[in-house]
Amino acid sequence: MSDLKIPEDGVSGKLKAGVYILTGITLFAFVAFFVMLITKENGLKKQEKILIDPRVSELKKTGERLRQAGLFEQALDQYIKIWKLENSNSLARAEAASKAGKLYLKLGNCKEGLVWLFRAEAANPEKAAELQPLIDSCISKEK
Repeated sequence: MSDLKIPEDGVSGKLKAGVYILTGITLFAFVAFFVMLITKENGLKKQEKILIDPRVSELKKTGERLRQAGLFEQALDQYIKIWKLENSNSLARAEAASKAGKLYLKLGNCKEGLVWLFRAEAANPEKAAELQPLIDSCISKEK
């Protein structure tokens, strides 16, 4: 039992150095991770601001006002322009296609309405359940 070398002053210096080095590496990794996380979050916010095109916003507001005024064909033109202009934001494209499809349905044109509803579904599959009743009713009318 006496051949075990137990340091009298606590832990050996080599072990302490190893623990300090590993602690430093861990702290550095956490700092780097949080810096990257914050940078990515700020980048996403900037990207969202870039994605909001003033022209698209104008067309959207105009389309909404025309729709409220009962000018469905003119509102339809606004939403189709949004679809054509918006290349990078699939959610905006899906919203424009959905509104165009619903306007075509109001105008009694189920075939064109289906085209736009399917485009909306393709641009944003999460809204498929919301669009499905409209699609089903239109398909049943066309048969």
